[in-house]
Amino acid sequence: MAKRVLIAGGDELLEALSRAFLEEGATVALLTPDAASLERVLDGLGGEHDDRFGLVAGDGSLDALLGRLGRLDVLVCAPQSLSRSVPLERRLVEQVAGPSSLLQVARAWMHSRGGGRLVAVAPDGDTQAASMVREALAALIRKLADASGPDVRVNLLCPQGASSAAVADCARFLAGGAGRALNGQVLTLT
Repeated sequence: MAKRVLIAGGDELLEALSRAFLEEGATVALLTPDAASLERVLDGLGGEHDDRFGLVAGDGSLDALLGRLGRLDVLVCAPQSLSRSVPLERRLVEQVAGPSSLLQVARAWMHSRGGGRLVAVAPDGDTQAASMVREALAALIRKLADASGPDVRVNLLCPQGASSAAVADCARFLAGGAGRALNGQVLTLT
């Protein structure tokens, strides 16, 4: 049975993650805050089809995507990159609080339907603010992993200059059979 994957986020990582899961025959739903990004990614993937579709984040969009998927095997949450000038408070809201809500909804959805994998991707960057976001995400992932039980696995990828393709390959690994042995891990990709 093909995996049902929801990928939330933006930037070039959205397309790389989509391609990685589509290559293994998954159905991929995209949730992004930016209509232009969604259109660009779907165009890059050959347009919207039964195995690839998406919505712009907003009221009801998550429920609509989950309903269309029918079940959720994998959530990959990769918050959009922000410029260096963005204040820390906004970073924490967009790159930690937003993903936290999505991860918790997906975890509850997975618990009620037999389990799954949650993979968060921390934003890349060498600033103090990026480091603080990574630490906050790591604490969140560990807390969610401790509370998830054996049916849901939760892990964090921290790219430190790694390519989008490398991040996508690691996310696909965590979503696969070997990923069942990892829970609450923070993996740094260089």
